[in-house]
Amino acid sequence: MPAHPIGPHLQGPHEAEADFVVGALGRAIRVRVTGAGAGALAAAFAEAWAHLLLDPRAESDDEVVLDSPGDTRDSVAVGLAHASALITRSLIDLSTGQGLLFHAAAAVRADGRAILLVGPSGAGKTTAITRLACPHGYLTDETALVGADGRVLPYPKPLSVERGGPAKAQLAPAELGLRVAGVAHEVDRVIVLNREAGGSRRPRSRRLDVVESLEALVPQLSALQHHPSPLGALAELIRQVGGIEQLSYADVLDLDPDSGPPASPRLPAEELAFTNVACDRDDGTGPGLIRTQPDDALETSDLLVLAHGSEIRVLAGVAKTLWLEAATARSEAELLDRLRAVHGTAPGDDLALHTTIDVLVRAEVLEWRT
Repeated sequence: MPAHPIGPHLQGPHEAEADFVVGALGRAIRVRVTGAGAGALAAAFAEAWAHLLLDPRAESDDEVVLDSPGDTRDSVAVGLAHASALITRSLIDLSTGQGLLFHAAAAVRADGRAILLVGPSGAGKTTAITRLACPHGYLTDETALVGADGRVLPYPKPLSVERGGPAKAQLAPAELGLRVAGVAHEVDRVIVLNREAGGSRRPRSRRLDVVESLEALVPQLSALQHHPSPLGALAELIRQVGGIEQLSYADVLDLDPDSGPPASPRLPAEELAFTNVACDRDDGTGPGLIRTQPDDALETSDLLVLAHGSEIRVLAGVAKTLWLEAATARSEAELLDRLRAVHGTAPGDDLALHTTIDVLVRAEVLEWRT
């Protein structure tokens, strides 16, 4: 999308102001550039974000302000990096609850489906996606919004590339030879990056089971607690792609830009099966042990997975039964009777129950109500 005229407004002999409106993820963010170096920063911003700029007269959903104290190269570089962070933060806030917001890069494959590369800062997402997106299409290098329909929305922001200096360079996709993907694409692969410095040069992939997948993905999600069913949505995505893949590699140049990262066989549906579990509890009952309120819960074949904010807790055996039975406040004696009904009687099971309760209370999975 071509840039629109920015129309600076002079404020004084050394100060100017410029307005832009950035369109991404179905939102419009007004960017106001001010300060002594506004002219230089505005020109650089217009170049880096040209493909996402709307008419500056368009209505906006939010506004961010960039104050540029000078027009040196370093000041402009810092200003562009700050702009990228502010715009992305605003889009995340506006998109909260609308889908799964991954810290991920994304590209479109030749077949029109998307691949997500997930990982923390320093995992190599931007470098990898620059190589993989060249032949097909670039979606994002930082924040990937996956909707309930299993498609990732485009946010083809300037790519943050280390070039030395006080901040990462913000490069327009065209500068790196990338074709921008302008529409949402179905996610076909979700890959957790595991870069191994000095490791084997041959990239290798393995599929993670449901619990491993949740433990790997949850820390790389924003505002998970505001999603109406975060674990259920994640589990659906895991099932959609046949299991999350962990890619171990030493150098991005070992990844084939045409065929993409090596793939391991998709997991059978029964290994990815899950059931949503009701999280509510009876707050009107009397004293006793009762479960705390998680944001979401699901059950696999033998495990219970709870989401408390950005933390995942996995319960099995007696701990799982305790949580399920504690939807209503119960005494320790009542819980012992329930456990014996489910698991049978065993020597010392009363002491084991007491110990397990202490562990779950310290973990804030259960609580005593007086």
